[in-house]
Amino acid sequence: MRFYRGFSALSNELDSLPLTGWIFVERDKVVQFGDFLKNADYYIAETELEAIDLEKTKKSFVECPTLVDIISILDQRPVQPSLDEYIGAVLHYHEHDDFLD
Repeated sequence: MRFYRGFSALSNELDSLPLTGWIFVERDKVVQFGDFLKNADYYIAETELEAIDLEKTKKSFVECPTLVDIISILDQRPVQPSLDEYIGAVLHYHEHDDFLD
């Protein structure tokens, strides 16, 4: 199982994320808040058994390829986005099921 402490650690590893699969967070946390996402613990299964365990014990957050796409769209901007802007784009996608341009 892969573990990342904080959104910065997760976003720094985009190139090594699996092509499929979900990113999970703690089940009892509210995903709609940027402060939570900035410091959250993120989990990614590397085996089918880990995926089953995470589905039972954690909350699905976003699919790995979707996170890569969200970040890639923001990276096309002329000015490098801040961590808060990346988190805002993820929250936008999570709420609207649409990418933030």
